Amino acid sequence: MNNHLLSKLAISGIQNNKKTVFPYIGVSAITVMLFEILRAMIHSRYIINDGKPAFYGANYIVIFLMIGSFAVAFFSSIFMFYGNQFVMKSRRKEIGLYGILGLSKKHVTVVLLIESLIEAVASIGIGIVGGAFLNKLMVMFLYRLTHQQPVKGLEFPVTAFVETFVFFMAVFAACLIYNLFTIRVGKPIELLKSENTGEKEPKVKVALLVIGAVCLALGYYLALSTSSTLDAMERLMKSIPLVMVATYALFVAGSIFVLKLLKQNKKYYYQTKNFISISNLLFRMKHNAVGLASICILSTGVILLMVCSGSLMALGEQNINAMFKQDVMIRGEKNEDVAEEKYLAAIKNAADENGIQPEEINYREFIVTTCVAEENKLLPLTSYDFNHMSVVYIMTLEDYNHYAGTDEILNSQEILRYSDKSKDESGDVVSIFGKDYVEKAAIDTDAIDVIFDSTMTLFGKEVIIVPDETVMSQLIDNSGLFADSSKTLYVGFDSKKIDDAQFNAFKQNLNAEYGDAISVKYKQQERSFFYGILGGAFFVGIFLAILFLIETVMIIYYKQMSEGFEDQKRFKILSNAGLTEKEVKQTIRNQVRIIFFLPVGTAIIHMLVASKILRLFMNMLVMVDTLTFFLATLAVCLIFVAVYTLVYKMTSKQYYNIVYGAEAEVRDSKINFYNANAVEPEC
Repeated sequence: MNNHLLSKLAISGIQNNKKTVFPYIGVSAITVMLFEILRAMIHSRYIINDGKPAFYGANYIVIFLMIGSFAVAFFSSIFMFYGNQFVMKSRRKEIGLYGILGLSKKHVTVVLLIESLIEAVASIGIGIVGGAFLNKLMVMFLYRLTHQQPVKGLEFPVTAFVETFVFFMAVFAACLIYNLFTIRVGKPIELLKSENTGEKEPKVKVALLVIGAVCLALGYYLALSTSSTLDAMERLMKSIPLVMVATYALFVAGSIFVLKLLKQNKKYYYQTKNFISISNLLFRMKHNAVGLASICILSTGVILLMVCSGSLMALGEQNINAMFKQDVMIRGEKNEDVAEEKYLAAIKNAADENGIQPEEINYREFIVTTCVAEENKLLPLTSYDFNHMSVVYIMTLEDYNHYAGTDEILNSQEILRYSDKSKDESGDVVSIFGKDYVEKAAIDTDAIDVIFDSTMTLFGKEVIIVPDETVMSQLIDNSGLFADSSKTLYVGFDSKKIDDAQFNAFKQNLNAEYGDAISVKYKQQERSFFYGILGGAFFVGIFLAILFLIETVMIIYYKQMSEGFEDQKRFKILSNAGLTEKEVKQTIRNQVRIIFFLPVGTAIIHMLVASKILRLFMNMLVMVDTLTFFLATLAVCLIFVAVYTLVYKMTSKQYYNIVYGAEAEVRDSKINFYNANAVEPEC
């Protein structure tokens, strides 16, 4: 048989299976496009130019883009392999027929090779072209997220094209090898009869059920019992695989277990509607449990990524203003070289030399130590237990009255206190490092909020105002592991206009005089750095959410197709058994709804359980308040359910076309059935 005929056979095979092959090519093209865009941005001169960041924080964006490209590569290869499996499964009869008609396995191999080549070229070609045109748009979107000025010009990184082509050709080659292995080990007759093999009712896999229940309990416990931000990351990494394993196990074994329990309830089971539904659902779950679990996990991933991404961007500016109270913030350790008068004079001189005009200079002097904070009790930190650590800022009453413009008076047993972990009330007795003090009044937070270190946001905050230096020294000596009596000086000011060049020169002047003894930060640069991290995380999160959503739709579509072909046979059986067309449609429609919305319902439950640990984990990047996170979760869940329902409506049309497309044939078969079994009346 010549290659021309085999090529025509391959093209004909694609055309005849366009309902499965074309969606596969389309989804593959989109995943290729997503991967190509990420790789192109990694190599873009608008992000990294000649080995240097194009803007402040761009090097962190590249890290996020690389992580995102690896994630897209990993998940897209899995989903493409899944889609390929479905396409091959739906073509078993056709491939078996090739053998019956006289084609050797070598000929079938050539046909499949040509088909795979066409699919690969179409998918990769469309994906790369689409990615090339959308690349600049995505760069502009990223610049908008990171608050950068837009750039002009187009670029087409050849390296990204090559990487994309090589990777996805390898994926298609792996799919082809799987396809060839399938036909090599199968005989034509077996392939031809594969869909007609009788089925047994599924049994409950007890071991898998127990594993699923245990994994789910452990995963949920880890998520719900987490109370520390520093614990959150470790526990989240443990709970995710546990819940994933539990989801697959419980969809496979748990669903059968529940249906078997319902079947044992004779009063419920032997109602016509329930009898048919439970019997059909048992076989549906046998075939579709893994697919439904995959939809559930992908749906959870989409919701989780969108909630995190939305919360990050919504709270970005709020967090920047909370961490950086003034435009320029300078911290240094007080010593002979860094004293108040000399320190302030050096800062003013450096500002004047570089054309910076401070509007108002704030000066604060305090000591920083650590503790383990409990309700009205501060304990010494005796080990490196950062999960329960709080940062303690201690200031004398004289300095506090000067900064706050107050005239508070304290005796040796009294303090003023601020805590972010407990309510401050006058008259409360507070134990500080083993000694009791009476809390006289709350602190004016406006006078002290500038002293909080922006690098210590993961830890709790305690501010103690003590009567004098003697009490301050006693507290420091008893504070434990990180006891340090050296004082920290803070100087901050606002200025109407400072450009990067001015600030960098200002910073160099101070560093030349004080070296590493001080740290100098500029709010606008920190904003760029902050949005570089947030923008990169948000951008990659959106990409992965889109990928997961697309793959969810693909799995739903293929699941609807496969169930449609199976239910077409059941439709005939139920109709021939005497059920009316209305009853059959209602039965199948109810089953489809249960099967379809079970994954998204489970995904929302997963998300609600994970909300606490997820919010704590996000606090490592930004401080996320409970209300904002709840509103983001609610909004994303509602939007996702709406999109999911829309997908259900769209894919259901294809499903019902398959199932009810043979209605006329069913009616004819019923007429023939009754005619064949009719008994002539006796005269």
